[in-house]
Amino acid sequence: MRRRSRRPNARLQVFQRGLDALDSIQECVPDLLVTGVKIEDMDGLEHLEPFIETSLPILIVTSHTDARFFKMLREVRYDGIYDGLAEGLDNLPVALRQVIQHELYISPSIIQHLKEPRNITLNALTEKEQVVLSVVGDGSDDAQASERLGMAPQTVGTHRKAIMRKLHLHHKGQLMLHALQQGYVRVTPKGVFYPGFQRRIQRHGRPKATGRLRRSRND
Repeated sequence: MRRRSRRPNARLQVFQRGLDALDSIQECVPDLLVTGVKIEDMDGLEHLEPFIETSLPILIVTSHTDARFFKMLREVRYDGIYDGLAEGLDNLPVALRQVIQHELYISPSIIQHLKEPRNITLNALTEKEQVVLSVVGDGSDDAQASERLGMAPQTVGTHRKAIMRKLHLHHKGQLMLHALQQGYVRVTPKGVFYPGFQRRIQRHGRPKATGRLRRSRND
């Protein structure tokens, strides 16, 4: 399913086959891609692989909590995961609004399954890299993160590359999943929190152009 416009007369298209959806997206890039996990002609989330290096907002709708699903998440990029079985339709408008703005949305029922024991020591990253990871780990691009961190986008990009090199990550989806699993980004029913960024504020004061410390789901 995809939405071409935020206006009341938005055009929706629904596809049962992944190849049909990919062909249509190549012809006209939508404002938002909403997808499930089980696609008729594709395995798991492989239909999302072409969008790893794009900025297309992607919301995955699923109630799957098996190990294979979370393994597949490491190989793709997404902006949100919505558990329709647990949340019904009540919070779907909020999820759609946040995802289309590239604000991370994870259903509370999914969060617990994203968490894993820490297997990367804090010494693997410098203090500044940990702070940057805490901010870019929600999917923010370099320009968005630079406003909150008070540093140039090019500097954010340099730190992002160093983080991904040290952690052996290859794309944005892996970076987001690592940030969630390792506690650099915390998603709660009340909003998205950035513990590393908040610790920096407590120790060193607020940067000149930081933006918000957390993103509320009621914004």
